[in-house]
Formats: sequence, C-alpha cells, structure tokens
Amino acid sequence: MSRAIVLLLPALVLPAQGSAIPGAVEVRPGIFVLRGVPDEGTCTAIKKQHITHVIDLRRDGEVNLNCESEASRLQDMEIQYVRYAVPKAPPAGDFDFLRDFLRDLPKGAKVLIHCSDGNRAAAMVTPWLVLDKGVPVEQALRMAREAGLQLPETELAVRKYLSAKLRT
Repeated sequence: MSRAIVLLLPALVLPAQGSAIPGAVEVRPGIFVLRGVPDEGTCTAIKKQHITHVIDLRRDGEVNLNCESEASRLQDMEIQYVRYAVPKAPPAGDFDFLRDFLRDLPKGAKVLIHCSDGNRAAAMVTPWLVLDKGVPVEQALRMAREAGLQLPETELAVRKYLSAKLRT
C-alpha cells in the first residue's frame, strides 16, 4: 500500500515541471493556472497550446496592471480575455463565477487563469476541482499550492467556501 502512495505522489508534481506553458500548472487537461502575468514567452506558448480564454484576476492598483495591453495582445491572437478582479480572500460569489465560467465553456476550450503571483488563480480553481471534477479536497489544495496558493487568508476562504458547499 505505501508503495502505491509513493508512486502516486510524483504525479502531483509533474504538471509544474513539465507544463507546456512556462510558469503554469495544468490542473486538468486544458485548464492552466499561471504564476504571474503572461509575457512574450508565455504568449507564444499560449498560442501553441491553442488556449481559447485567459482570465485575469488582478485588481486595480496592482503592479504591472495593464489590462488594455494584455487584452489587445490576446485579442490579436484570437483569444478571449476576461478580467474578473478578485481579492486575497475571495467571497463565495467569486468562486461561483469561476465555477460557472468553467462549466459553461464550449467543448474543446482551453483556459489560462492568472493573477499577479498565482495565489488567487490557484485558489479560484480549487472549488471547481473539488465540486465539479470530484478531486478530494486535500489533493486539490496540494495542487493549488503547487500552482501558487500561498496566503493563509486565501486558503481559508477556499476552505470556508468548500465547507459551506459540501454541507448542502
């Protein structure tokens, strides 16, 4: 039994090391969480991976926030850009928004979700992994940490949301 667990643990880390998009973790096929803002190298990889949607979770006032430039660059690549500003401790409605967005994607769509450092992007995708894809909570949180979840208040918001949804 312990041998099987040892063999499975490296699989949780492989997406970060072998990601087709530098600095990103593919949490599910076609769903990437990026630590940071897409640069030229990221955009080249995004195009190569046929990403169809980019979700930017940064808020007004964040360093290097230039939504117009990012939106324009992505639109030139025929990629849909969505900006949905999220705080460090997202409320339930923010988690609901992303879950709905991911559930409503057309078949074959590929998404890159980012914020300034990956913390919020990783947090926001966690409830979708648990509630919509059936990933166990602790496994989803390990994946989120690998993808950039780092602040205790952000993880607490995720746990609070999941607790409320799993009770109902």
